[in-house]
Amino acid sequence: MPINLFNNPLSSIKLGADDILKGYIGNGQIFPNNTEITAAAFTDTYIANTGGNTPYVVSGEIGASFSLTGSSGATGPSGTQVISTSPTTYQIAIASNQGCGAPQRNSQVLITPQGNTVLASGLSNTDTIIQYAGPPTVANNIGLTITATNISYSTMTVGGQVRWAPGAQWSVTVVYTVGAGGNTGISQMRINGPNAQMTSGFNPNGVGWTNTNSGTQPSNGSYWNNPDNLGGSLGSGSYSTGFMLTQALYPNGIAAVSFSAVVGNSGCNVASPSSVGTPALYP
Repeated sequence: MPINLFNNPLSSIKLGADDILKGYIGNGQIFPNNTEITAAAFTDTYIANTGGNTPYVVSGEIGASFSLTGSSGATGPSGTQVISTSPTTYQIAIASNQGCGAPQRNSQVLITPQGNTVLASGLSNTDTIIQYAGPPTVANNIGLTITATNISYSTMTVGGQVRWAPGAQWSVTVVYTVGAGGNTGISQMRINGPNAQMTSGFNPNGVGWTNTNSGTQPSNGSYWNNPDNLGGSLGSGSYSTGFMLTQALYPNGIAAVSFSAVVGNSGCNVASPSSVGTPALYP
């Protein structure tokens, strides 16, 4: 490590009429007292939006110490770094920038000298690597409408309010038209109800379904397959299912019901509209 044998750092040292650039006692540098970082930069200009580790090279005098701080997706190694060989390569982690429509960003590293280390004259304390933008969002305009018809009328009065009673049933129909982009924007389609709170008390398989994906069908909705993602054959057409209020879930009935159809988007391909719903249906 550089040492100072006096109360103040040496400002110059000469041998006769000549300036001495550095002075040592043994292996210890006594003049000048500072150690210098002469270069610090990424080796690459660009990095993919997938991110990953990228080299950042620091050159300078042995013993120079510093910290590396990343921003805009960059993360440097923690703690104080000390040059033992020059140049030394450090791996800077760059986070993924793969979000749909994510803009290009400039990931940056700040090098901060520690102790008696200084940056060489004119050396910037920051360097930037450009990370490519994420994939664009692609809209696929589809046709999506929904209707609900009461097929079993059952009501009760609670506190003077007429409510749907257990046993009330509806047939819900969704008309779907494949968009210009085909099924590219569709990963799945689901019907919810009533009030988007369909549970296992309802018939999850519905009535009159076509291409129902029973293997992954959850308790809170019913799905049709998309050929691109689930191996089914969702195409333009009319799809219907049934819902019924049950005593276990709605012993006091419910004031109104509504139904909705939701399209799951496939990657950065987005269906428009992505959902459709009925108005509130009262007894």
